[in-house]
Amino acid sequence: MQERDKVRDFLQLVKETIANPVADQGWVLVPRPENKECIIKLGLKYKDIKETLLELSVEDYCDGPCHDRDQPGELWMFGKIIESNAVYIKLKLASFGPLRIVRVISFHFAEHDLAFPFGEEKREEREDEND
Repeated sequence: MQERDKVRDFLQLVKETIANPVADQGWVLVPRPENKECIIKLGLKYKDIKETLLELSVEDYCDGPCHDRDQPGELWMFGKIIESNAVYIKLKLASFGPLRIVRVISFHFAEHDLAFPFGEEKREEREDEND
């Protein structure tokens, strides 16, 4: 399977999990200080974060899947430009019996330049439009 297809399949699972009415809330934001700081500074609400997650595309992919050193599973990294700020997003799909949940481990200002292997040209065009 092509790398791009793996990313697309992962995002489809993420979006299905978040939108699953049976799970009531198919995702959780890990309450890390850098996540809170970013959300407060950008004035985001819970629904804004959910919307951002549902809008993620293959072009927003940065890295992954990577082994999670703390818990079993894989980590996937993405980036989004929100109000002219690069935001780093790290996701993990976790299973609890038959239930699946998306753990948003990181949702904070990028500390380093982000690389977008499937969307660099498209991203540069969008940033040029915003200048």
